[in-house]
Amino acid sequence: MKICKQIDEYIAFVRSDEAVVCKEQLLLCDFVEKVFAEEDVYVDEKQLERYLGLQKHFPYKLLPWEQFCFALHNCVYRRDGQLRFPVLVILVGRGAGKNGYLAFEDFALMTPINGVKYYHIDMFATSEDQAKATFEDIYNILEDKKDYFKNYFKWNLECITNINTGSKLKYHTRAPGTKDGGRPGKVDFDEYHAYENMKLVDVAVTGLGKVALPRRTIVTTDGDIRDGPLDTMLDKAHRILSGELPDNGMIPYICRIADKEDIKNPENWTMANPSYPYFTNLQEEMKLEYDDYVLDPIGNASFATKRCNCP
Repeated sequence: MKICKQIDEYIAFVRSDEAVVCKEQLLLCDFVEKVFAEEDVYVDEKQLERYLGLQKHFPYKLLPWEQFCFALHNCVYRRDGQLRFPVLVILVGRGAGKNGYLAFEDFALMTPINGVKYYHIDMFATSEDQAKATFEDIYNILEDKKDYFKNYFKWNLECITNINTGSKLKYHTRAPGTKDGGRPGKVDFDEYHAYENMKLVDVAVTGLGKVALPRRTIVTTDGDIRDGPLDTMLDKAHRILSGELPDNGMIPYICRIADKEDIKNPENWTMANPSYPYFTNLQEEMKLEYDDYVLDPIGNASFATKRCNCP
């Protein structure tokens, strides 16, 4: 069954002999194909091509797994014009490039390609440094090409605005108090593992639905807080992938090492980090951290928890 190049090629890779992936990746491929086989949905391939053309402004290209997620989240529509997968959950190991993905997605959705004016995006995290991470990625891209981007964007250290669409990007560590913050088109949650309860999440998403094509994107590694929002969300994601629950628009992209014994073999690290084969610096750093983890697994538990999503 043909869906589109970015989705088809990634599914083919996951099922190939060369891929070392977790079971959630295989279940996700089955889930996606089932949706396209049984439902009246389609990929707006022209829109996707235009979005991906924006990569020329970035110092990096989206990796195959990122193009797969981007296509599903942003360019798959029902026949009534609504998004089929308005909620994207990405759980990948530290160093995979979560913020880079999010920067591209948010930049793209602020442009006229999205087709929605005043498509404001609110970015949330529990710390200011993390909340600013993706915002600063986009800010630096604009700063590096000021003469070009001044015709399309206005920006300062608190807000980035697309001139043509009026769409604004802001970051927060608490619920926004402005009226713009009450009418987002999209809400992002960074490092979801750090949330201890749902208070901020509930307030942040309350304004969704007032603007067309509402979206949520959640990017995270695993963490040390148990029985919080992350565990609740992952339980839901696993039940969706296993067919126990309807997805209600969620696309769960989960990469993890389930068995601690598998951490011992570096070839398995791609199970948690799909970017690992592409980044030499990441490979070297993870090998160094693994050596420390072997000597002191308790003192260096973050290798298992955040690099391998195996708490």
